Amino acid sequence: MIGANIKNYVKKWRSTLIITPCIAGLVIAGSNIGILRILEWVTLDQLFRLRPKESVDNRIVIVTIDEPDIQYVKQWPMADRVMAKMIRNIKAQQPRAIATDIYRDLPVEPGHAELVQEFQNTPNLIGIEKVAGKPISPPPTLAKQGQVAANDLLLDTDGKIRRGLILLGKPDQSLAQGLGVKLALMYLEKKGIELTAINPDKQIYGLGKAKFVPLSSNDGEYNEADMGGYQVLINYRGGLESFPHISLTDVLENRIPANFMRDRLILIGAKAPSLNDNYSTPYNNNLFFPTELIPGVVIHANLTSQILSAAIDGRPMLQATVKPFNWLLILFWSGYSATLGAMYIKKRWLTVGGFFLAGTIIVSSAYIAFLGGWIIPVFAPMLTVASATIVSIVHVLWRNLRLSYQKLEDYARTLEDKVQERTAQLAQANAEISILNEKLQQDNLRMSAELDILRQMQQMILPKPEELEVIEGLDIAGFMEAADEVGGDYYDVLYTDDVVTLGIGDVTGHGLESGLLMLMTQTAVRLLKEIRESDSVRFLDTLNRTLYKNVQRMNSDKSLTLVILNYSQGQISISGQHEETILVRNNREIERIDTIDLGFPIALDDDIADFISHTTIQLQPGDGIVLYTDGITEAKDINKNQYGIEQLCEIISQNWHKSASEIKDAVILDVRRHIGTQKVFDDITLVVLKRQEEVLLN
Repeated sequence: MIGANIKNYVKKWRSTLIITPCIAGLVIAGSNIGILRILEWVTLDQLFRLRPKESVDNRIVIVTIDEPDIQYVKQWPMADRVMAKMIRNIKAQQPRAIATDIYRDLPVEPGHAELVQEFQNTPNLIGIEKVAGKPISPPPTLAKQGQVAANDLLLDTDGKIRRGLILLGKPDQSLAQGLGVKLALMYLEKKGIELTAINPDKQIYGLGKAKFVPLSSNDGEYNEADMGGYQVLINYRGGLESFPHISLTDVLENRIPANFMRDRLILIGAKAPSLNDNYSTPYNNNLFFPTELIPGVVIHANLTSQILSAAIDGRPMLQATVKPFNWLLILFWSGYSATLGAMYIKKRWLTVGGFFLAGTIIVSSAYIAFLGGWIIPVFAPMLTVASATIVSIVHVLWRNLRLSYQKLEDYARTLEDKVQERTAQLAQANAEISILNEKLQQDNLRMSAELDILRQMQQMILPKPEELEVIEGLDIAGFMEAADEVGGDYYDVLYTDDVVTLGIGDVTGHGLESGLLMLMTQTAVRLLKEIRESDSVRFLDTLNRTLYKNVQRMNSDKSLTLVILNYSQGQISISGQHEETILVRNNREIERIDTIDLGFPIALDDDIADFISHTTIQLQPGDGIVLYTDGITEAKDINKNQYGIEQLCEIISQNWHKSASEIKDAVILDVRRHIGTQKVFDDITLVVLKRQEEVLLN
C-alpha cells in the first residue's frame, strides 16, 4: 500500500522532479564556469549603493595629488626636495603614521640627499613597492629600515576592485604586507591590539573584535585562478568623501588646519587622471550617469578603515558564502519554482503570487545578509526562479495540449476502425460518430480555453493605464491586438529609479509558441530591470541567451525582433533591432530612426553581444517617440495594398497636438479604415510616448 502511494506520488510530480535538478544543474554549471559571475557582481554593487551611508572615518587623512598640484610643483615625478618638504610639514602635525603611495625607487633631483635624510629621521614613514606583475622596487633607505608595504591591487574580471591584499608572497619567499594592512597594524599597536592566531592551519586570525578569514576559491564567484596571497573582500566605506582630505598644494604651503593630522594615519597618493592611478569599484556602475573612478590611495584607505573599524568598533568584515551553500540555495529555489509552475493550471494565483514572493525573499534576504557582512547570491537564484517557473508552466501547457492532440488522434483511428468493421451496421456507426464528434468539440473547447488562459496572461502583464499616468513628465499610451487567440507581439513600459524603459518586439508568427516566447521576454526584461542592469550590451545579450536556450529546449525556430528604449531627464537611449523608430518633434516634423545596426534578432543565435549598440536622442518638451510592429505598416486592404510607413507618419503628424491616447486612437482608427472588411493577418501593436509641455506659471 505504501509502495503504491509512493509510486502515485512520483508519477504525479514526475515533471517537477525532472525539472528541478535540470534547471538547478544548468544554473550551477553556468555559475561555476563564470557565465553568471559578472551579473552576480552587478547585483552586489547595487547593495553597496543601496545601504545607508556611513560616517566619515576621522582616523585617516588623505593628501591628494590632482592636476593643479602637479602644475604647482612644476614637474612629475615631483622633485625629492619637494617630497622632503611635504614630509616635514606633515611630521610637524605629529601623525601616528605616514604612507606615500608614490613610487620612489630612483632619485629625482634636486634634493635627493635631503629626502634620504627625511626617510632616515621618520620611523613612522611607510614607502611602497609593487610585488606582482612587473615589480617596482621600494625606496632603498626605507627598505633597509623595514618601512615598506605592497600597494598591489586586485582587479576582478570586470575590471573592478572588490578584494584587498593582507599579505603577498615575494620572489625571495618573504612576505610583504599590504599598504592598508600595515598602516592599520601600526595604528592598533599603540592601542595594544595585536594579531592572534585562532586557527593557524586555516589562516584564521583575530585582531581585537575582528576575525580574519582568507578568501578562497570555494567562496562566492571566485575560483582558483583568482587566488594569490592572503586576500579579503573589501567592505568599502565610500569614496574620497568618506575621509578627511587635503591637497598637496595646501600641505606644501603649510595651510594645514591645527591638529588636522595629529595622531592620525596619513595616506598620500594621486588623484589626477593623468597619473592613471584611478580604478573602478562597486560605486562605478551607472550607464547613463557615469561616476568618477576611485583613486588607488582611497582604496588603500578603505581597507585600512575596514580593519580599524572591525578591530575597534566591531564593524563586520565581508565574507562570501561557500559554493556548496549557494548550490543548495539554487536547488531549493528550483524545486520551489518548478512546484509552483506545476500548479499553474489549477491555482494560477498561487503560481503568480509565489513567483513574486520568491523574488522579494531573495532580494531582501541578500540585503539583510549584506548589512551583516555576508554576501549571498542574488542573480543565480532569481534566474533559477524565473527559468524553473517558465519551464514548468510551459511543460504543463504543452502536456495538456499533447494530451488533447493524442485524444484527437485516438478518436480518429477509432472512428476509421469502426467504419471499416461495421459497414453493415450504418445506423450504429452513425450514432458512435455523433458521440465522437461531441467529444471532439469538448476537447476543442478545452484547447481553446487553455489558449485563452495564455491570452489572458498576455493581457494581464500589459502596462495598466494607471501605471502610465503616474510617470511624471510623460504622456504614454499603448495598444496591442492579437491576430489569433494568442499573439506574438510584445510591449511593456517599466518605471524604475526614475528611468522609464519601453520595450516592443515581434515574435515570428503567432499562436501558442509565439505567445509563450512573448511571456518569457516580458519576464526576463522585468527581471533584468529589477536587478538594475543598465548596460545595453549585457542587458540584450543576457536576455538573448536566456530566450535562446528556452527556444532550443522547446525545439522551436521562433525568434523576435526587439528594441529597448530608456528615458531619463529628457534623454532617450535606443538599443536593439526592430522596425524603424519614429521620432516626432514639437513642430510635427518626423524623423525615422533605423535600428538595423543597433542589435540582432533575439533567440536566433546564442551570442549577439558583438551586434548590440545604442543611440541617444534628446527629447524637448512636446517631442515624442512612436513604436509599432509590422502588423500596422503591412496591414492590407481588400486589394492587397499595404498601409505603409508613410501613411502612419502622416496620421501621427496630423494628430501630434493631441494627447498620446488620442494619437493612438487616431492611428488605430485609420488602420481599421484601411483594412476594411479584410481579415487581420498579423498582430497589431502601437506605443506612443510624448514628453509633456512645461507649464509656465505667472
